[in-house]
Amino acid sequence: MRLLHITTAYKRNKNDVITPWLVDLLVEQSKSEEVFVLTSGYKNVSKRQKYKNIKIFRFNYAPKNLMKLTHDSTIMDYLSFNRKAFFLLPLFFITGIIENLKIVFREKIDVIFVHWPFPLFFIAYPAKIFFKKKIVSVFYGAELKLFKKSFFGKNFLLLSILKNSDKIVAISTYTKKQIEEIVQDKNLKIEIIPYGVKVYENTHFSEKEKFILFVGRLVERKGVDYLIKALKYVKDDYKLYIIGDGYKRSELEELVKKENLSERVKFFGFVTDKDLIEYYKKSKIFVLPAIHDRRGDTEGLGMVLVEAILNGTVSIGTSVGGITDIIEDGKSGILVKEKDEKELTQKINLLIENDDLYKKLQYEGYRIIKEKFSIEKVNKKYLELIYE
Repeated sequence: MRLLHITTAYKRNKNDVITPWLVDLLVEQSKSEEVFVLTSGYKNVSKRQKYKNIKIFRFNYAPKNLMKLTHDSTIMDYLSFNRKAFFLLPLFFITGIIENLKIVFREKIDVIFVHWPFPLFFIAYPAKIFFKKKIVSVFYGAELKLFKKSFFGKNFLLLSILKNSDKIVAISTYTKKQIEEIVQDKNLKIEIIPYGVKVYENTHFSEKEKFILFVGRLVERKGVDYLIKALKYVKDDYKLYIIGDGYKRSELEELVKKENLSERVKFFGFVTDKDLIEYYKKSKIFVLPAIHDRRGDTEGLGMVLVEAILNGTVSIGTSVGGITDIIEDGKSGILVKEKDEKELTQKINLLIENDDLYKKLQYEGYRIIKEKFSIEKVNKKYLELIYE
């Protein structure tokens, strides 16, 4: 079967850590199906690329120096800080629709997956009208907050997406509940399929070093500023390594200076996949301090937690969004309240001091996550869905 995945962001080069779970899923999927990706252009990235067996097409919607709507942040985040960029939206959709129709026709696509259906469903939909193609809409949660604004009061756009999708997928129980609450319909048939990751048999974990790790985009909903503030009171001079980039980086770097933590906090930006795995293996504690941001947006799942746990790093996450689908408090990790650096500090120090607890969570966490999130199991669910 020939499958096209439409997404706002996809791997730009070998060092790009963006959406690694989607990259891994499509690589696994490409072992038995023909897989294509359509994503938006970004600065001077080549319009056509190939990664392993996957053909990647990018639609260029503006001059190269203006193509910044996606990848480094969400479209809405970018527009909230760059209001003049709103004029790019019509160009984004028109070029996306044209490129999608060309690919569907030329490559004889059977099924279209739309990741983040609002707004990308409307790029895919013309292919359903003209070529009768099936559409699977995959919801991650972040896009759903927009439908709680007054403009979307009647939820016409969301209902249109749901009605015209052949299958609906949510990445977590939290995301599924969000959809049901917005459209006030608990009878919708929504499949829950989480992200998947590569799982290697691991009975001996690497020796841990004295640093705490965060991996992700540096945007408001990740809550990294609360982790930086918590570090000030973490014992034994543990360092904090921050991997990733985003619009809040300069603000976070200023916060580090203000808190006199420059010797303990290091920003790495993007790193290679190989280096990222090494950081996961060596870090003592992984923290995802996600919050509800000013728009009410929060973490749809938190796949970096899965990756950290599978590499033997005990993880702490806030009890928001889909994080609770990953961390069972006291079993596969530790949960804390959002925006509470005091509790976060306490739990970090507890893991540093209590070696028995650390080892219990390390091995139990690995067992639980392996059962729920292996890429083979997740891909199998998707293939069952489309062949149905």
